[in-house]
Amino acid sequence: MKNIFTLILCLLIASRLFGQVDKINELISQGIEFHDQGKYDEAISKYKAALELDKKSAFANYELSYTYFVTSQYDEAIKFSTIAIKQNSDHQHESYVVLGSCLDMTGKPLKAIKTYEEGLSKFPNSNLLNYNLALTCYNQKDYDKAEKAAINAIQAKPTHGSSHIILAATMQEKGQRVKSILPLYYFLMVEPDSKRSLINYNSLRNQLGQGVEKKDDKNINVNIPFSSSSSSEFGAAEMMISLLAASKHTEENKNKNDMELFVETNRGIFSVLGELKKDNTGFWWNFYVTRFYDLIQSDNYEAYSYFISQSTNNELVNNWINEHSEEMQKLVEWIKK
Repeated sequence: MKNIFTLILCLLIASRLFGQVDKINELISQGIEFHDQGKYDEAISKYKAALELDKKSAFANYELSYTYFVTSQYDEAIKFSTIAIKQNSDHQHESYVVLGSCLDMTGKPLKAIKTYEEGLSKFPNSNLLNYNLALTCYNQKDYDKAEKAAINAIQAKPTHGSSHIILAATMQEKGQRVKSILPLYYFLMVEPDSKRSLINYNSLRNQLGQGVEKKDDKNINVNIPFSSSSSSEFGAAEMMISLLAASKHTEENKNKNDMELFVETNRGIFSVLGELKKDNTGFWWNFYVTRFYDLIQSDNYEAYSYFISQSTNNELVNNWINEHSEEMQKLVEWIKK
């Protein structure tokens, strides 16, 4: 009889615990729905109700911290993301992202870096932790560390456009033009016509024309932008970029429009890099150069040049895309691979 009573009591306790877990998850789900609707106060109320049932709920603490982060209540976000991290749960990774971001936003970049690195010790393949680390290090002018973190972020998630942007900006600060334009080329393939595409497209085009000045019809100054930090492995490509920019002013190309010249520039750069790859290896060659050299070999470089120019809303670009649907479809299939 005693054993039966004990069993019934255990079942009742378990039932109550499971019922409480269900109630907590229901409240959190309601909070997430409110958050997604932009009703942040209502979301916070639901998360706090869940925490009244279990103040150590990592799920509730994380979601509450995230809503506080979105509403710029950084001190509160720090408080609850820290609690979530201590629970060592499935929500620890996201909590490190929130905590590091809040520390950075509140003027504590060194603590943010330490937080990201602590998170990466547990989640080394995290795209967001690596990206945020790269961004914070970039703002602190620690470009070597930013470069490494951005590369790790890209390797974790190649389609994350922001990771390519921060790597491009980092390499531009380091005076390495080829390593700056390659991430921009890739970003524009991922996001050819988003809100930030035009800014990065213009950055790409400006860097391609860097160091070339036409004095008059017979004199063109070409300054190849080598710097003490430039990598010699890309020296030939640097020279090719400047020569291609200068060739726009030659008699041979005077009747070509801007997009025709852009297509030829891309073909020249990717071809030279592909040839140089035979003697080089590493991230830049294996990730970027391999893909863009394949553009040449698969004869997709012309369609690609127009594809990444969509953000200009140029009539010439739009007309070409509309008139070459087969080439564009072939390019899209190539990108999907």
